[in-house]
Amino acid sequence: MGEVIVHRLHFAFTITFHYLFPQLTMGLAPLILVLKTLALRRNDETYHQAARFWAKIFAINFVLGVVTGIPMEFQFGTNWSHFSGFAVGVVGQTLAMEGVFAFFLESAFLGLLLTEKNGSVPGPTGGRQSRCLWGRGSRDFSSSPPMPGCNIQ
Repeated sequence: MGEVIVHRLHFAFTITFHYLFPQLTMGLAPLILVLKTLALRRNDETYHQAARFWAKIFAINFVLGVVTGIPMEFQFGTNWSHFSGFAVGVVGQTLAMEGVFAFFLESAFLGLLLTEKNGSVPGPTGGRQSRCLWGRGSRDFSSSPPMPGCNIQ
């Protein structure tokens, strides 16, 4: 088997697994947001435990998305260098936006979500704001297509 085929198979494996993880995070974000809201409104520990469980699953999923996303961006430059050079204005900008919005913002608010204790983050409405911004960031920013003509919503 030629090395070009091996590289293409590796890229196919990476891109396939990477596209699974944003779907799961976009689906888990509203579920966790609803569970956290119900836990705080009803003062029910069952909802809080369920939200914590799914938040941990979300965190594992987020890490796996990062682990597959970073090599994917390098593979665009190495395996698809002619395409990347031709479409750098479109692909480069969308990959940078995905990195800033989906990675940095989502990870910051996920950190707040995972470190809060019983719905409390410093400040009068810090916990509610961090949950809402995290949920919105996971849903809105992760759903932007990473490639031109590719709609994964």
